[in-house]
Amino acid sequence: MAADLNPDEINALMDAIQDGRAGKAEGEDGPPEAVVKYDLTSRDRIIRGQMPTLDAINEQVASIFGSGLSGRIRQSLRVTSSPSSLVRFGDFSSVLAPPATVCVLTLGKTYGLCLAVLEPGVAESLLAAAMGDRKAQATPEAPARRDLTSVERFVLKRLLSILTEAMRQAWTTVMPIEPEVLRFETDPRMATIAPPQEAAIVCTFEFSEGITGRIQLAVPFTAVESEKKALSAPPKVNTGVDQRFAASLAEELAQVRVELRAILGRSQSTLGKVLDLEEGDVVTLDTDERSALEIMVEGRSKLMGTPGVSGANLSIVVDEPVRGPMTPAPDSKKTTRPLQFSVA
Repeated sequence: MAADLNPDEINALMDAIQDGRAGKAEGEDGPPEAVVKYDLTSRDRIIRGQMPTLDAINEQVASIFGSGLSGRIRQSLRVTSSPSSLVRFGDFSSVLAPPATVCVLTLGKTYGLCLAVLEPGVAESLLAAAMGDRKAQATPEAPARRDLTSVERFVLKRLLSILTEAMRQAWTTVMPIEPEVLRFETDPRMATIAPPQEAAIVCTFEFSEGITGRIQLAVPFTAVESEKKALSAPPKVNTGVDQRFAASLAEELAQVRVELRAILGRSQSTLGKVLDLEEGDVVTLDTDERSALEIMVEGRSKLMGTPGVSGANLSIVVDEPVRGPMTPAPDSKKTTRPLQFSVA
């Protein structure tokens, strides 16, 4: 640590500063940097940090899109996602020029539009595979783009509908978007969905194995700005219910065999009287022929009914619906347990 200056040294330093003889501080080379003006009315956004939840959503989109597309074109295909990036639409417009295939998507009534850009050769390979060509593969030396025919537009729209459905499923936990394919554009000027200075989230999905290439999805930041906090937070474990598993479990539970008993009545007695019972003795119950009987399911009181006869067998008619699953049997907390008798 440097020692303190004495009064003489302080006076000498002040004189040197006034005369301009004081040297520059270490690291000061050249004149100071110019002041940069900042326009408070500018629409430019300063966006920092990653969006892990968005990347997790894109991974789910890639998985659903890849499996669905493989089934549609009957060809092994793997789709992976890359970490999303933020760019200006003005910088992204360079990828919209032919021979790339540009598709305009809607995210729903209140979320606006987004762009899906198929790099050169990807659209042709997808169309060829959908038409039955098992050797279709996009290459960087793909021929120049030509206008799509009406049939090709229809087929490509059906293929991209798998992507929109994957987006709808993956985004449902964050935003209830309803993406849909609107149109294809060959002129980049007609694919302008936002001002050049507007920020866009670019999500890249890359094909491998059967077909190689990329699809870039450009979503305006304004469309997801309301959910920025959720997208920037760590991804949460999916708590959604698997309907197929729930239905299968319910079907299995319905086949489980349970014990069903109707309690004709109860009676309490001392142990001494019970030991003195003999064949032919009568035990008086606390019910009569008009009393509702308690029906036990696996030892728990669940139903109430009245006795009857069905054919040559005794029966009981259920009068009340099933009680709550945690309803304990009556008198379950009493210290004296009721004795049930079967007298021959």
